[in-house]
Amino acid sequence: MASASPGGEPYPYQLTLPLAPYRFVWRDDAAVDAEKSATDSYTEERYRHADGTHTIIREYRADGSYHIMSDRGQIELIDNANDPYAADPVSVVRLP
Repeated sequence: MASASPGGEPYPYQLTLPLAPYRFVWRDDAAVDAEKSATDSYTEERYRHADGTHTIIREYRADGSYHIMSDRGQIELIDNANDPYAADPVSVVRLP
């Protein structure tokens, strides 16, 4: 079942991340509002931007993986986690 945005449409931009250390950063403007919730399956952070769009980050309890959804724009992953010689060995996820 696809997750839906507050308007009822499925989130057009989604990224499922494998297990790795991540740092999440906003690509452009940071969110103007945030709320956090939890279920038995995952914890969820919901961000609202000034233009009314949303970004959601879910961390699943079963395996620690992440699922990111947005109606704002593309989600970018810079994967350095598998390269121990990278200047920054943590993968960076740029949120829209």
